Amino acid sequence: MPVHQLFQNEWISFAVFLVVILGFVALSEVLRKSFRISGENTRQFVHIGVGLLVTTSPFLFQSPLQPAVLAGIFILLNALAIKSNQMKGIHTTSRFSLGTVFFPVSFLILILFYWKSNPEILIIGMLIMTLADPLASIVGNHSKKPETFIFWKDRKTVNGSVTVFSSTFLIVTIGLPILAQLGVGVQPAPVNLLLIGFTVSIIAVLGESISFAGSDNLTVPLLSALILHIMLEADIARQLTVVGWIGFSFLLAFLAYQLKALTLGGTAGAMLLGSIVFSIGGIYWVIPMATFFILSSILSKIGKMKRTILKGMVEKGSQRDIMQVYANGGVALIMAILFHFTGNDLFYLMFLGSLAAATADTWGTEIGIFSKTEPRHIITFSRVPAGTSGGVTVLGTSGFLMGAGILTLSGIFPVTGSLIRLFLIIAISGIIGALIDSLVGATLQAQFKCSQCQKTTEKLVHCAGHPTELIGGIRWLNNDVVNLICTGSGALFVLLFYTLLQ
Repeated sequence: MPVHQLFQNEWISFAVFLVVILGFVALSEVLRKSFRISGENTRQFVHIGVGLLVTTSPFLFQSPLQPAVLAGIFILLNALAIKSNQMKGIHTTSRFSLGTVFFPVSFLILILFYWKSNPEILIIGMLIMTLADPLASIVGNHSKKPETFIFWKDRKTVNGSVTVFSSTFLIVTIGLPILAQLGVGVQPAPVNLLLIGFTVSIIAVLGESISFAGSDNLTVPLLSALILHIMLEADIARQLTVVGWIGFSFLLAFLAYQLKALTLGGTAGAMLLGSIVFSIGGIYWVIPMATFFILSSILSKIGKMKRTILKGMVEKGSQRDIMQVYANGGVALIMAILFHFTGNDLFYLMFLGSLAAATADTWGTEIGIFSKTEPRHIITFSRVPAGTSGGVTVLGTSGFLMGAGILTLSGIFPVTGSLIRLFLIIAISGIIGALIDSLVGATLQAQFKCSQCQKTTEKLVHCAGHPTELIGGIRWLNNDVVNLICTGSGALFVLLFYTLLQ
């Protein structure tokens, strides 16, 4: 792409950028203190100004080093400012936010992935974060009677989401042709351009809707850039297929919501996760994920009556919320993204390993609750009440084996090599992941006691909202973290066994 260097020495250009950005921050302080402009408005001023500035960097720097160093500096400065309650012109908001830290983090990641290969993706991703996000906030906050919803923790508005979609669509469909005229990337045909704009806008809306504490400064630009990359590499047939997979993920998640297998937030999270994974991998990735989700949801619904008895002990019910969706499927999403950038089939095997672990753990729990004998503690082997973290039964252990085996069978056949060997690697890795889940649950997972009924529970509040007292484990290590450890272990053991048995 054409580069118009400001100075022969790019470190001078770096210094100019640094001074200008610090000038934006200083001006925001002046506006806040002298003109009584709200911290929310000054933050948006800096967000847009700095965003537009750094978006020009691919045109002004030959090397990615200086922009990357610039991003690193502001990651550190903003993190320190938040911790010390400084730079209130960009950090004073109505809610806690790490958006000013996530902003340069996203810029740095986009530099690493796209500076040399696809600068148009970097530019479009930054423009979406720079313009669509603050526009959504402005529209949402100025609506007289906005319709609101909560997918995770932050309240969002319907008007804001519509703004994200429409502004992202315009940025993509206008930005790509302009960049092509400037010698950056290739201009898509009109139909392709519309499909690209539609898919990127859908992902941007989902990324913004499920965010909280400023994490939309990560989810919106990075996921938008990823789906833009997928679409730009595809021909018209492949692009239509991607749109179809996004529609299928929406349908699957919506049906799960109707069947009360997912909460509203879990539905949005599943739509986003499915859209990315299905678009990257196609049918071979769809079948294992659908197998895990559908069969595990059915088991959860079957065990709903039994789970009601344990309601006071376990943290979550039969409906999966957004945290559960990503605790069980987040590692699979990461493996799909790594596969997209590398084409390495090992990441598909690790994807299966993470899902095998999630399936083994879910099936072990859901089948185990029907055991007629009390569980035994996985470490001490003493009898414990049903629902106790780390409690195992023979019936539940059979669920481990069946879950890992069935999930592995659902995805193993497209892989080249010895199917028996690969089946054993993936299934055993899944079983080990589920066992690690039980071990961590028995030793490190937070356990609380209710001051009212004196019962041991995984919940922070109990008995009509009374706070519980930590009596064991690590406070932040809840059921979702344990599930993430489970799925991560399944993937890592696939990597270990596959490497050792080469």
